[in-house]
Amino acid sequence: MINIKIKTNNNDEDIENINKIINSITLCVSFLTIIIGTLGGLCNIITFTSKEFRSNSCVTYFFCSTIFDIIYLLLSGTTRFLLDYFPSIRNDQSILFCKFRTYFVIVIPKLSIYFIMAATIDRYLSTSSSKKCRNLSRIKLAWRISIIIIIVSLITNSHILFFYELQSQNNNNNIYQCVPYRGFYTIFVSIYVFVLNPLITYIIMLIYILITLVRLRTLRCRLGFVNNSRKKYRIIDRHLIILIFVHVGLGMLLTFFRAGFLVYSFWTNNMKKNIWRITTELFFDKFSLISFYMNFAKSFPVNILTSSLFRRIFYQRIINLFRTICSSRKGMFNK
Repeated sequence: MINIKIKTNNNDEDIENINKIINSITLCVSFLTIIIGTLGGLCNIITFTSKEFRSNSCVTYFFCSTIFDIIYLLLSGTTRFLLDYFPSIRNDQSILFCKFRTYFVIVIPKLSIYFIMAATIDRYLSTSSSKKCRNLSRIKLAWRISIIIIIVSLITNSHILFFYELQSQNNNNNIYQCVPYRGFYTIFVSIYVFVLNPLITYIIMLIYILITLVRLRTLRCRLGFVNNSRKKYRIIDRHLIILIFVHVGLGMLLTFFRAGFLVYSFWTNNMKKNIWRITTELFFDKFSLISFYMNFAKSFPVNILTSSLFRRIFYQRIINLFRTICSSRKGMFNK
């Protein structure tokens, strides 16, 4: 990640102005993304805990994904915001801060994506013609799988705590960048962590969601012959599958833009660069980071715009909460 304060002379006023514009725009957009994403995540939680959704195993994974979306936006977004725009309180000279911040800002978004993948596989199982497969799509099993996903992700990414370091970015040794160890580990991080891992994850999701959509079309033809209770669950399943499909598509676009830039950044980290190239890379660093944040702030807008069922349940939950608050206040005044 690029975290360089560019010093210019009188002949570089254009670069200085461009840099100010970049910082101003990214400051506003990043701040709005964090706020909108956090509020949207809270709205998701309100909706996913409704009686219509709370017994659905797929929604369990959506719920967990939302939790990690909020954590990522608050942790990564806030610390990056402070590091970029408040140099006086920068702590990137601390090796512990470097290691632990990098660890969590890599693991937490992975967990969010893994839970979307789990939701995709869950819908695949729920639409299977095999009773054994359908039995795997249960709420109790979903919570157990969620715990396993968290533990495995925390352990398998623990190498970050040992193989990241601070590297000086200037001759005065007062500007540092948190990067992987040079050599094989840089190649490993560039190829696996930022390319193969998200690529494999999204390919798996895409395969499962396409198979599920084909199954859904077949099941839709049979809806007239099932009882109303089962038809209700099929309607919920259909809405959830559509939500997953949209999440996967948008997630691929937003994730690979950031992943591509990080690979480029690590591979060119030791190259000498002129001021124009540094400015250009600074722009793409911030722009790709904003797009990556949007991937974890998009959940509620996507849900509310894509699914009429989600909108109806959300509005009903808000109305019920408002009525509950009003009735409790009336009770307090009556006392």
